[in-house]
Amino acid sequence: MRNHEIAAAFDELADRLALQDEKPYRYMAYRAASKLFRSMGESVQQRSEAGTLIELEGVGPAIDEKVRELLATGTFPALDKARAAVPDDMLALNRIAGIGPKSAQKIHAALAGRSVDELVEQAGLGTLQPEDGITAKFVGLLAAEARQRADGGVDASATEGIPRGADGQPLPGHWILRDQARTIIEQVAEELDALPDVADAAPSGAYARGREVVRGVTVVATSVAPDAAADAAAEHLLARGYERTEDAPRSPLLTGIDAAGAAQLDLVTPSGIGTVLVLATPAARALAEDQLAGPRAWLEHAAATSGEPAVPFELRERVLAGELAAADVPRDLVEARQLRGELHAHSEWSDGHHPIIDMARAARGRGDEYYLVSDHSAPYAMVGGLGHDRLVEQAAEIANVNEVLAAEHAAGGAPGSPDHVPAFRVLHGSEVEIGADGTLGLPDDDLAMLDWVVASIHISQRQTAEQLVARMTKVITNPLVDAIGHPTSRKLLARQRTALPIDTLIELAAAHDVVLEINAHPHRLDLDSEQARRALDAGVRLTVNTDAHWIHDLRHRDHGIAVARRAGARTRDVVNTLPIDELLAGRRRHRG
Repeated sequence: MRNHEIAAAFDELADRLALQDEKPYRYMAYRAASKLFRSMGESVQQRSEAGTLIELEGVGPAIDEKVRELLATGTFPALDKARAAVPDDMLALNRIAGIGPKSAQKIHAALAGRSVDELVEQAGLGTLQPEDGITAKFVGLLAAEARQRADGGVDASATEGIPRGADGQPLPGHWILRDQARTIIEQVAEELDALPDVADAAPSGAYARGREVVRGVTVVATSVAPDAAADAAAEHLLARGYERTEDAPRSPLLTGIDAAGAAQLDLVTPSGIGTVLVLATPAARALAEDQLAGPRAWLEHAAATSGEPAVPFELRERVLAGELAAADVPRDLVEARQLRGELHAHSEWSDGHHPIIDMARAARGRGDEYYLVSDHSAPYAMVGGLGHDRLVEQAAEIANVNEVLAAEHAAGGAPGSPDHVPAFRVLHGSEVEIGADGTLGLPDDDLAMLDWVVASIHISQRQTAEQLVARMTKVITNPLVDAIGHPTSRKLLARQRTALPIDTLIELAAAHDVVLEINAHPHRLDLDSEQARRALDAGVRLTVNTDAHWIHDLRHRDHGIAVARRAGARTRDVVNTLPIDELLAGRRRHRG
């Protein structure tokens, strides 16, 4: 059974439980398990059969047992029970874009013997009128579903972030997010490291170029005997559920490297992701690594422009497109190691999952100098948004945490201490909610006591461009707002960006010296690289943040840096490369 088939069963269970009005904690673990199984670069079935599936974080005894039952019988009792309790038509309604569990229940009650397909067809023909349980809004959503089906079933939201061809249509393929690609790369690298005479496995291809979504992964490694290493790697990975792509042609990106210098192995992961492994001799490694970070047209360009300055992987596509001359490529592109801290991250005070001190120590452990606690503000109650009283309580906790961290630093218990200067510091901020009319979720008196304010949109995302511009203008002209978080509200492969005109936002940010965020979470990467480039051209400063809700989210920083580098961002363009005192002294609230 393939990974995606196992994942689909857990998705279905979670969806059906949500339609039974179960509390989220009853089914969120199943959604998390589905996400894990889809992202794995090894076979879920093989791990289950070996008894090692339960060793994975997020897989407890209950999920482990359900997977065993699914593999043995094609189902499991909890899923059978949920199927009996929730009609298939209700599930089908819930899976139409914009229709949640409550709405699906209301529409299902109004079906009156009609099927969902009939309802969608009527809406598409314009013959479905609003009635009890089916509002005008739902009629519109059903009509949109009819149009989507007529277009071949492509959900426009599910194509967000996918590159488009000359015809404007999303390019075909099994597109995945960068975190799934990284998981596969890391798992392949771990497997290669277990082989003799193979070393230094590293990502290449579109991932190395900083693409925000990719269709597959490429890994290059060094071996003194590439052919033998490729055979060993194939045997090793096929035993773990990978499949071999037969008769795959040698990549043209290996032009100039003879057969003895590099071997290519084309595989498909248990999740169905194409994976190319290239084993190169030490003498050929540098050339292979350079060429494999294509794109393919790069070979022709490089041959015609030999002697020009080297172009970083992330900017090669812009050079090929004629948007940037090789001589004009910045030599001081921002690097992950230059970021001094987080300016948008969370804790368990809102929807984060760890105490402030744990998040701070994790950030300090990777070499940061500061961590901004920017939990959600009121009135975003769904995620525990903080109002005035809780904000004051949180400030007291942050003060206590800073005392503990300072003592650890003085005692030599912190990385680099006591020589590490300055000592690590937790900053107090907020991801303040932007209301539908542009009103902020906290009054100015509360904002004024914070170190850094990130304003973000989470509600009323379907407003018109005019409404969104008016809303954002009101926010950006408030001098207590330092940055705009995930400015377009998109989610890659899942939700389209809002109608907010990006150039108008950039103009507002430039006029009022507001920082725009590159949100490094792989589901967002918002701003994208093209938008970030336009912001830089307008003189807008950027910030790269992980929006961390878990400690492991902190590793997403590299994804945001890849976007920034594709945009051509230099060290001085990104505000969280600044020392903490310089950052705080430069806030616009101090400039009158």
